[in-house]
Amino acid sequence: MSNEILSGHEEEMPVPFGVRAATGELLPCLKVEALRAIGIDPAAVLRRSQNIRVMGADSSVKDPNCLAEAGWGVIFPAGISPDVVSALEPLLELRKQQAGDLYREFPNYPIGQSARDWLRKQGVTFALVNPARGVPLYLLLVGSPSQIPFEFQYLLDSYWNVGRLDFDTAAEFGAYAEAVVEYEKTAVVPTTHSSAVWVPKNTGDPATGMLHDQVAVPLVYGEHADPPLGLAHGCAISPFLGEQATRENLEAIFRRRLPHARPALLFTGSHGMAFDAHDPAEQREGQGALLSQAWEKGDPITPDQYLRGADLASDIDVRGMMHFLFACYGGGCPANDTYQRDETGHAIPLMAAPITARLPQRLLAGGALAVVAHIDRAWSFSFRTDGIPQVQEMRTVMELLLGGARIGQATDGFNQRWSVLGSELQMLVEEHQQTGAVPAASLANRWVARDDARNYVILGDPAVRLRVEAMQPPTPAAADSR
Repeated sequence: MSNEILSGHEEEMPVPFGVRAATGELLPCLKVEALRAIGIDPAAVLRRSQNIRVMGADSSVKDPNCLAEAGWGVIFPAGISPDVVSALEPLLELRKQQAGDLYREFPNYPIGQSARDWLRKQGVTFALVNPARGVPLYLLLVGSPSQIPFEFQYLLDSYWNVGRLDFDTAAEFGAYAEAVVEYEKTAVVPTTHSSAVWVPKNTGDPATGMLHDQVAVPLVYGEHADPPLGLAHGCAISPFLGEQATRENLEAIFRRRLPHARPALLFTGSHGMAFDAHDPAEQREGQGALLSQAWEKGDPITPDQYLRGADLASDIDVRGMMHFLFACYGGGCPANDTYQRDETGHAIPLMAAPITARLPQRLLAGGALAVVAHIDRAWSFSFRTDGIPQVQEMRTVMELLLGGARIGQATDGFNQRWSVLGSELQMLVEEHQQTGAVPAASLANRWVARDDARNYVILGDPAVRLRVEAMQPPTPAAADSR
């Protein structure tokens, strides 16, 4: 295959997100060599596409939001520090009380073991989940992606509801556990029944322009038959769009310094920052940082134009908040680029080891309940297919959260989309191999779309939920912001 960038109809091509911190250049589009990396999903994942209405649990679970029926478990990697386990004890004790006989602890996960082999060891396999067989529906992974790989999380999440906690210190694990327990036990929660949407529209930049116009505006103001986000639940919404999507306003949200509502749900959509590997420390701290409205396409980027975890002030107050974070590397970064290949077809290294991004780590340690974010690069296929805006999956996740669903259950639509797209990709690959009639652009589109759906992960306990029944009503000022 040649070194040319994939060509095709403009509306059919996946639009990449992400900006290089050193130069201000956008991350590149796909090249033909990248198609060599297309892999076919396991049959168990593809089977979920046969009935996209089927959720992960079987008929024994009447209410997947009830932990006494669905169960809850935690997976610890081999060699985990006893201090980490001890720090998580308040959360483990709470879940043990809620899940009862369906509470499980799984110690000593062997580094590198596949999800299939791990499940087989527990006496189950990829199928509709029956918690009574030994593996609860909700599973929390504890550790870094070097200890428990992202690939393990992706595959396990195809049927189970999976989240991850990854911090550098036992104190951060403890802070998260205590924040969740306090949130679930307090009479009145610290957030109002409201949301905030923060999306820049950078000058001259098609990617953020598309995200702003096709996602943020419909969420805030409604479109066609879809009302504004959360309206059906009586939620207010605070928009920070275009010129209002500043770093200062984003920090104000995190510091609870808004003039009106304290949002329970925050959606941010922007470019994620890509730092060079020649400075590992800077890359570790900055990868996936959120780019604000201040940047203009073609200009160098300055540190005041993006927000890293380290930039958050010590007085951040995100207790009781969930964050849906759309950005390249917003949730983390693998060691190798999933999509780009060198001239020999080999993967291009990104980092010395895979990481969980600093910004969600900082938010979770500061009291956030959970962060839904993207591993690796993000693409327009999260909200656009064949040139047509398709915001339903993202909107549905947020509507379910604002309605009080547990986050592991609310995000299952991404796994359903993954399985459908995986089945479609498999058919296209087979047709391409047999006839050569499938254009490279079509393969690229379906591949990017499939992995884009697969690579959303939950950072935090997958069983957390917004306690809408205990929330304060939105203030008039927030309600008027529509």
